[in-house]
Amino acid sequence: MKFGVIGHPISHSLSPIMHAANFEALGREDEYGALDIPPEQFKHIKEIINEKALDGFNITIPHKESILPYLDEVSSNAKHIGAVNTVLIQDNKWIGYNTDGIGFVKGLIEHYGSIQDRKILVLGAGGASKGIVSEMQKFTNHKITVANRTMSRFDNWQIDIETISLTDVQSIIHTFDIIINTTPVGMNTQHSEFIIPVEKICKNSLVCDIIYIPDKTPLLQACEQAGIAIYNGLDMFVYQGAESFKIWTGQEAHIESMRNKVQEELKRRSLC
Repeated sequence: MKFGVIGHPISHSLSPIMHAANFEALGREDEYGALDIPPEQFKHIKEIINEKALDGFNITIPHKESILPYLDEVSSNAKHIGAVNTVLIQDNKWIGYNTDGIGFVKGLIEHYGSIQDRKILVLGAGGASKGIVSEMQKFTNHKITVANRTMSRFDNWQIDIETISLTDVQSIIHTFDIIINTTPVGMNTQHSEFIIPVEKICKNSLVCDIIYIPDKTPLLQACEQAGIAIYNGLDMFVYQGAESFKIWTGQEAHIESMRNKVQEELKRRSLC
């Protein structure tokens, strides 16, 4: 079978080597490549994919929403999120899915354990946040709190959550067990400018950032220095890929091989 990932730019993508490691571990002879498709060429997506004779593909920035008009079917989850990162081509039909949310939650539970009785705060209201919150609701007894600068972003969420302005987080951040950042604030190099007041976070909390390059964003570095447990987005990347593979083949992926290969490549790139 033939698969791939489309995006722009795409040369930095770790997906091809991650999936290749999975294929090898499972004794499969599948192929997985990267296709760089600029936005102005996206209107030709059907011809490009058909020419490559792919059985399925992943979609990354900036095409996760652009792909929607080209799909014959969209899973309820992806439709709700408004973005697709996985497409299955079956009987000439293009079927869209979103595995980002389940990827994050599976990785988190493996790392942290049950989140059933944990109070959770998610920072940001974009597509990644929506996918994570939608999936996480299945595993917790508490209503999840989501903070964002612009409250109007919640107008079409249709999810039972608590909402708060990002600027009001300081007064309640100490009450949460798990804090998940899906915004660029984690990349702010000026710790004093973090919207998240690290000094007010409970020492027993877990602070997550969905970014995995670098492996420790300035936010995670600040939390670690304060003695707070941290968790980056590497497992989310691995598990979303594993879920895509399962959609395409019906087979469980070899998670350990995928994670090891990504870590190995990240280490190699950091030394270059």
